[in-house]
Amino acid sequence: MTRTATVVLTLLFLLAALLSATTWAARRTHNAQDFLVMSRRSGTWLASLSYAGNLASPWLLILIAAAAFEWGLAAVWLGAALVFGCILNVWFIAPRLHAVATGQGQVTVLQVLCADAGDRMLPLVVRSAILVTVAMLLVQVAAALELTTRFLDQFGLDSSSLPVLFVAAIAIVVFGGGLRAASLLEAVQTGILLLIAAFLLIPALIASGGPADLRAAFASLGPGPADWFAGKDGVAAVAFAAGSLGLGLATCGQPQALVRFMAMKDEATLRVVRWIAPVWTAALIATVIMCAWCARVLYSGLEHAQDSLPEIANRLLPPNLSAFIVTALAAIVASSLASQLFVLATTVAVDARRSDRTPTFPWLRAALVAVAVLACVVALSVPSGGLEHAFFAFTALGASLGPLLLVRLSGKRTRPGSMLGAMWSGFVLSLLFHLLPDSPGDFLERVLPFIAALGIALTGGERRRNPDRADRSQETVHDRVPI
Repeated sequence: MTRTATVVLTLLFLLAALLSATTWAARRTHNAQDFLVMSRRSGTWLASLSYAGNLASPWLLILIAAAAFEWGLAAVWLGAALVFGCILNVWFIAPRLHAVATGQGQVTVLQVLCADAGDRMLPLVVRSAILVTVAMLLVQVAAALELTTRFLDQFGLDSSSLPVLFVAAIAIVVFGGGLRAASLLEAVQTGILLLIAAFLLIPALIASGGPADLRAAFASLGPGPADWFAGKDGVAAVAFAAGSLGLGLATCGQPQALVRFMAMKDEATLRVVRWIAPVWTAALIATVIMCAWCARVLYSGLEHAQDSLPEIANRLLPPNLSAFIVTALAAIVASSLASQLFVLATTVAVDARRSDRTPTFPWLRAALVAVAVLACVVALSVPSGGLEHAFFAFTALGASLGPLLLVRLSGKRTRPGSMLGAMWSGFVLSLLFHLLPDSPGDFLERVLPFIAALGIALTGGERRRNPDRADRSQETVHDRVPI
C-alpha cells in the first residue's frame, strides 16, 4: 500500500468517526438551547477535556513545539503561561461566568460582556465586540487550514480543495449537534493528540540517547537552547519571561473556550473540572515540548520549526505508519475549527440580533452554513500569514475581551465609553506592536495591550448612587449629587 492510499484511508476512517459523533450529538440536540449551551447539562469529562482541547488548541501546540525547537529550554515559559491561564479561568472566571449566564439566561460570552452597556451605547459596544471576534477567529481558522494543508502537501493531494473539504466536514458536525458536537470533537481530539505525542516521544528519546544524552546534546548546541531565558539576561530576561507568560492573560478573552463554562451542569461539575483541565493541559504541553526538544537535537537543520512533530514520524517510523500519524495530526488541527465555527455562527445569529429572544434552531443552522462559506472564502483568497498571525489573533482577541470580562465578572460595572476604550485599545495596541519589531518575549504585544485595556476598564467604573442606572441617558438629578 502506498503512503497516499494510507492517507486516503485514514481520512475516510476519520470522516466516518465524524459522522458517528454527529449522529450521537444530533440525537441529544432538539432545540436552540441544546445547540447553544447543551441546555446547561455538560458533564464533567466532556467539559474538562473539551476545554483543555480548546485552550491548548492543536495549532497553538504546534506553535509551542516550534518555539521549543527554536528556543530550547526557554519554551517552558509558553507552556507555563497556558497552564496559568487554564488555572485562572477554571478557578476565577468559570464559577462567576456560569453563575451570571445561568442567572440571567445568557447563552454567549458577548452577551455577558455587553450586558451593562446601557440602551444608548449597547449597539456600538456589541458591534465592536462582534467585529473584533469575527475578524480574529477567521484569522485563526485560515491559519489552521493552512497548517493542515502544509502537513498533507507531501502526499500529493490537491491542496486547493482540502480547506473546503475540512470546513465542510467540521461544519456538518456542528450543524448536527452544536456545542455538544464541538465539545465531543475537541475532547476526542485532545486525547488522540496526547496519545500521538506520547507515541512519538518514545522513538525520539531512543534516537536521541535518552534524557541524559538529551541534556548533554542541548549543552552542545550553544548558550541559547540550553538557557531558560534563551540566552538573555538582566531586564531582557525578565521581559522575555513576562512576555511569554503574557500568553496566559490572553486565554481570559477566548469566547470559543469560555462558552463551555456556561454549559456546565452544576457547581459539582465545576469542582472536578478545576482539577482535571489543568492537569490534562500540563501533560499535553509537556509531551509536545519534549518531542520538539528531541527533534532539535536530532534535526537541528530543519527548515521549518513547525514541522518538528511530523518530521519525527517521517524519519523514525515506517512509511505507512508515519503517513497515518501525519494525517491524524492534520485532521486534529482541522477538527479544532469546530469551536471557531460555532462561535462565529452564534455571534452572527445571536449577538448581531437586536432582539433579546433566542433565535430559532433553523436560524442558527443557517448562520453556521453562512460562516462556513465565509471561512472557506477567507482561507482560499486571503493569505493567513501562518501561525505567527494566528498567534497575534489569539492575543489580540484576549486583550480586547479579556480585561472587560474580568472586570465584569468581578462585580464592577464599567461605563459604556470605557468599555469601548478598553476593547479598542487592547486590539489597536496589539496590532501596532505586532507590526513593530519583536521585543524580548514579545512583551509589548502580549502584555502591554492587556494591561492598558484592564486599566481603562478598571478606572472607567460607574460613579453613582443609583446602582440600577445603566448609562448616562438614564441619569437622574440624584446621580449628580457628590457622594
